[in-house]
Amino acid sequence: KAAIVAESFAPGASVSALARRHDISPSLLFLWRRQVRRAQVAERGDRGMPPGFVPVAITGCGGQLPSEEQAAIEIEVGAVRIHVRGTVDRRALCEVLAAVGTVGR
Repeated sequence: KAAIVAESFAPGASVSALARRHDISPSLLFLWRRQVRRAQVAERGDRGMPPGFVPVAITGCGGQLPSEEQAAIEIEVGAVRIHVRGTVDRRALCEVLAAVGTVGR
């Protein structure tokens, strides 16, 4: 089980292909992966941040992105999920992130 899960975290690994190769359900492998992540988080005490994600620091909270740079952003902080679509106003985004306590930490 541990070897299969470790292989599933390898860069470019396909969970579905790996599950087929080991004759297990992909959903079972996804469950094992979640269990490993949760155990790692509990050991490190890193406030629930999954491996591979890093804290974001926003600087220069002013103005808008040029109109050709349309964005779709999804930010999840604890139980709060924020969806931003279309042109992103940096100042407004900074205010939203500050409201959920993520800016300036």
